[in-house]
Parts: sequence; structure tokens; C-alpha cells
Amino acid sequence: MRVSEVMTRPVVCTNPDTTAHDILEKLNSSNISGMPVVEGQTLIGIVTETDNLQLFIQGKNLRVTLASEFMTQNVITAEQDSLMISAIKAFLDNQIHHLPITHQEKLVGIIFQHDLIKNILDGAAEFALIS
Repeated sequence: MRVSEVMTRPVVCTNPDTTAHDILEKLNSSNISGMPVVEGQTLIGIVTETDNLQLFIQGKNLRVTLASEFMTQNVITAEQDSLMISAIKAFLDNQIHHLPITHQEKLVGIIFQHDLIKNILDGAAEFALIS
């Protein structure tokens, strides 16, 4: 199975000039735990609920702190034609919860950790039905 078969699209994204407060609102309203930061279709970072919680604990003003100030910049990604096993390996090896999916260096989707679990459970259910 390829990551393109499991990835979520369209991707809920933000830009580097979005405040941490607005990002938290968007994460909450979209029921997701992280989102890519893009300029156009180019992935430049990722922000998560955990990043925002760390800002809060540090006493940062979430209404003025911009995504560009706290986003993770060296984002681990997978190509849309990659096999799911390589995506699972990326999650485990890098202890990540979000894996942006690219095609020709452009963001085309994202896989969340819960997508992996659902995919594994669906596969286990299919296996149980045919055994």
C-alpha cells in the first residue's frame, strides 16, 4: 500500500505569519493536532499542539508569537509514492506524530499517527475476514 492511499487531503495548513493563538483555534476547530506551515505549496515547517503548549508554559504571548518563531523547520516528509511501511518506519524512527506527504517538493497530503493506527486496524480486520 502507498502513502497516497492513506494520506489526508486537502491538508489544513497555516503560513509563517499566523499567530500561535490563531493556530490553536484552527487546530481545535479542525480536530487535528498539528499542521504544516507553507509558503504557496512549499512546505517550510510544521506546528503542533505540543509546540503551542510549550509556548504557553514559557509565558509567551500566543497572540503575537508567529508560526515562523516556533515551527519545526527540518520537517520529515514522505513522497506520495512511498510504501506505507516506510511511513511507519519514519514515524517510529523519528518519534513523530505527523508526516507531511509531498510530490515534486510540493505538499499534497499528510498522515497523522491515528491514520496509521486506523490503517493497521483496517488491515487486521481484512486479514481476519479472509483467514
